Amino acid sequence: MATLKSEDPEFQSAITIKPGKMLEIKAMSTLTKEKEDQLWQLLDLEVTSGKRTLSFTTADGQDELESVTHAVENISAIAHAYLFCRKPSDEPRNLVKMLEEVISGKRPKLLFEPAEPSFEMTINAVGGGLRVELFVDAGNVETGIYRWDSLGIRFFTTAANLQSFVDELKAEFNC
Repeated sequence: MATLKSEDPEFQSAITIKPGKMLEIKAMSTLTKEKEDQLWQLLDLEVTSGKRTLSFTTADGQDELESVTHAVENISAIAHAYLFCRKPSDEPRNLVKMLEEVISGKRPKLLFEPAEPSFEMTINAVGGGLRVELFVDAGNVETGIYRWDSLGIRFFTTAANLQSFVDELKAEFNC
């Protein structure tokens, strides 16, 4: 599990991303009429603020997702999950690259939202620190309809905390 911690040790806030199983989708492209294999990875999100933790998981929909593997007709079921696209685009690898650019100063701002929009992460370089915001679109996962309303957290962190998060993402998601 990869955890991004706030800079405040007295009232710790954090974002945790836990990898889950992979889902392979064998699909036919409607545009090119060619096979378009997709690989998705389930994930769990935790948002912590002090002693309070909100958990967002796909556990309730695992049975439905079991039947999605290799099933073209049920590809829309991935909309009911927290996940990263791994193929054709490797979202965790892209996220790691952008986070490293923030750490090195090449990028002053990061805005990341997965292809299947279950959350949005923003990081801004502000003064000598980093402002982090994460909003979880649970409505999209539960209904399959993308909604603007969501639960979120914001906090300041350090480059060292962000580097630790990047290292954990690399290890957990094989980036």
